[in-house]
Amino acid sequence: MEGRDMRIIFLGTGGGRFVVINQLRATGGWILEMDGEMFHIDPGPGALVRAKQHGIDLKKLTGVFVSHCHPDHYADAELVVEAMTNGVTKKRGIIVGNVYVIEGNGEYHRVFSKYHLDAVEKWYEVKAGDTLNLGEMKVSFVETRHTEPRGVGFVFKGSFTIGYTSDGEYFEGQEKFFKGCDYLILNCLRSSKVSWPGHMNASQAKELIEKTRPGVAILQHFGMSMLKGVAEMEAERISRETGVKVVAAKDGMVFELERKAENLRNFI
Repeated sequence: MEGRDMRIIFLGTGGGRFVVINQLRATGGWILEMDGEMFHIDPGPGALVRAKQHGIDLKKLTGVFVSHCHPDHYADAELVVEAMTNGVTKKRGIIVGNVYVIEGNGEYHRVFSKYHLDAVEKWYEVKAGDTLNLGEMKVSFVETRHTEPRGVGFVFKGSFTIGYTSDGEYFEGQEKFFKGCDYLILNCLRSSKVSWPGHMNASQAKELIEKTRPGVAILQHFGMSMLKGVAEMEAERISRETGVKVVAAKDGMVFELERKAENLRNFI
């Protein structure tokens, strides 16, 4: 990576079946560039196109992470691996996913074929409680409460600590995984007025933010009830009530990683 950029790039902020199938928000996942690594997290439908749109060279990736086996998180994952390996001409990078992502089972089809697993330098099958040391970073995999029972959240610890809830409802004790985060990314599917078991709404997001107090909390993965300005209103409300800086991510948004996290801009 040139210049050891440190940033988070959102190639999509949509989630849930109706936002996905209508592409009311993009669903390309997000990219973390930190400490010489470039990881693509949850490359959903359109990841390849959105990367091209925003001038992101996926051939520079060093890893592809899939938190769980739902298509809004993995639909473009194999294509992103092909980009990372320069059309499967160069064995490079890593794949990280849970047992369903790597192996599949009777209910969930595996995300990566043997061909794609063989294309990378190494692949890791992970579960909640596992940790990996990747270059200058330590990555922890944490519990989620979601309809895909083996799903995991991520905590990336390096020059900064970046937490990612992945999908799932808030549960008592979840905060212990994300304390000390400089940035906490929350998949907040629904507004505070709408709840759905196995998914986080804005009221639950507020509770987690209040208990973890990250440097910046970033809401994303929005379903229908969070569109038309609702996500921004919820972020403003949570920020006002908790005293934590809370941002509703937008498609193409870039966060330049800073300790005070003041430098954010739209990436066009």
